[in-house]
Amino acid sequence: MATASALGYALLCALHRGPLTGYELVQRMRKPIGYYWTAQQSQIYPELARLSASGLIEHDAEPGPGPRQRKTHRLTAAGQEALAAWLVEPPAARAFRDEAILKTYALAAADPDKMREFYLAEAEAFQRRLDAFQEQHADLVSRRADDPRHPQFGAYATLELALAGTPPRIRWCRWMAERMTELARLRREAAQGPPGEMSWEVS
Repeated sequence: MATASALGYALLCALHRGPLTGYELVQRMRKPIGYYWTAQQSQIYPELARLSASGLIEHDAEPGPGPRQRKTHRLTAAGQEALAAWLVEPPAARAFRDEAILKTYALAAADPDKMREFYLAEAEAFQRRLDAFQEQHADLVSRRADDPRHPQFGAYATLELALAGTPPRIRWCRWMAERMTELARLRREAAQGPPGEMSWEVS
């Protein structure tokens, strides 16, 4: 059985509900898949060519609005089989990366007032994402996608997890903004007051 790369399987996931043009695939990879699996447009088209060469997808071509053809991609029987086999495998071990948390680890090296603005911006960004999640969730519920038999139940399930996990991140960002306000105040008081402020050092 032919196999694919991690990005290849993500594209097979995007195609599981039916054919998509290259443009539609890029949009699907941005939203909703991009909420939990990111890929650059420059990576997607070469990967589509590899999936086609492996026999996991096929496409129809027609004249496009520009010099290139407009291709509509779909899973082949082999692609459906490969996707079904991959879906039930344990997830591959992968590194967890979160730039905001990494920056938090080293925030002692930053200006607390600027870090406060950073966390407030993060909270606003996650709030916008939560608003989008709630809108999509309501739309899926209106179409009864909360029924496990519905073809979009998988999309509904991912939103359930997003709705549960995003509010705590927003609260944490706002809490960090409050702590940075407090830290900035304490530093100003220490700079103006007598020496002898307590310092903390952790590994």
